[in-house]
Amino acid sequence: MKSIFTFILLLVITFSAQAQSEQYLMSDRKLEVRSGPGLNFNTIAEVPQGTQVYVMSSNYGDWSAIQFKSMNGFVLTTHLTKDSTIADAEKAAREAEAKKAAAAAAAKAAIARAQAAKRAAEEAARIAFAEAERLTREAQATAAKAAADADAAKRSKTAAERKALADTEETRKALELARQRAAKGNTGISAPIESTTASAGANSGSSAPKAAPISVTREDKYSSWEKKTYKSGATPKSFNFKGKFDYKLDNYLKIKVGKNTELVAKLYKMGQTSKDDQLVRVVYINSNTTQFIRNIPEGEYYLKIAYGKVWKETMKDGKRFGTFTQNALYEQVQSVLDFNTVKTSKGINVPSYNLSLDLLPSGNGYATNNGEGISADKFNDN
Repeated sequence: MKSIFTFILLLVITFSAQAQSEQYLMSDRKLEVRSGPGLNFNTIAEVPQGTQVYVMSSNYGDWSAIQFKSMNGFVLTTHLTKDSTIADAEKAAREAEAKKAAAAAAAKAAIARAQAAKRAAEEAARIAFAEAERLTREAQATAAKAAADADAAKRSKTAAERKALADTEETRKALELARQRAAKGNTGISAPIESTTASAGANSGSSAPKAAPISVTREDKYSSWEKKTYKSGATPKSFNFKGKFDYKLDNYLKIKVGKNTELVAKLYKMGQTSKDDQLVRVVYINSNTTQFIRNIPEGEYYLKIAYGKVWKETMKDGKRFGTFTQNALYEQVQSVLDFNTVKTSKGINVPSYNLSLDLLPSGNGYATNNGEGISADKFNDN
């Protein structure tokens, strides 16, 4: 009967304990688990010291109802101590989660700073690369101008030397002629032309005849040539040439012409040898005009330029031939124009160039400081 009562009591304790707050406690010594809350109840199990038990209720005076494994019973409350293992574990878990979140936030911030630094470094590199390219182009242009100036000075010196030699020779011949005349007893600047044969209709007994005054007129060798007027950008018909274009390339050669001249520019693509050079464009440009030569195929180029005024054309050796008839000057520019595209980390760099051309007053004529003088025939050759 007592066993039945004990079972019913434990059953009631079990259900009532569900309303109590859950807690885990630890035995601070070996526990004797009894069937009821008192020493007069039978010992039904022993719990080793340091074992964790689940306390269902502590509302039995000095006794607490516990569950150990699958068994229920009662133990003295004073033999139980608080078990902080689970609380410590939960706290450690919360701290670990907080540290994880902080580490993730720090990593995110570090990644953002690294990306910003990378973008700043890329922008700085782009600016530095662009500045280096600009300085390189300026240095190349300065070097090309210095070389052109040196060549022009050399040509001017050579021309001056030739003129001085010609003047000296002319003076020598004049002195020689004067000495010859003085030896003949004639001190006049000019002497009439005498003939040993009488002029038609003259009396044989008359005095020696005198030559008629010499009539000197200046011959215009271009009088029969056809004068042509072209708009800037046109190709003179005398060249019978159709330009070559690469419309995929948005490049250009910009030529600004001064007030002293008109010009015809011929753009040549350089080959392995001079025989392989190819004419790509022929453009007429009026004075005080800026002309763009666009869509130039990739390659390295040089220019032949004709300067002057009043363009005329004629047929010469079965071919049409054109030239300026006033202040004509022809040259081949020594500078190389590199229109090859350059691949960079930012894309493709498409080169373009600017030229300013004009005739400069020099002595009794005009000159340039751009290139090597050539003949009209060489300029007209394709």
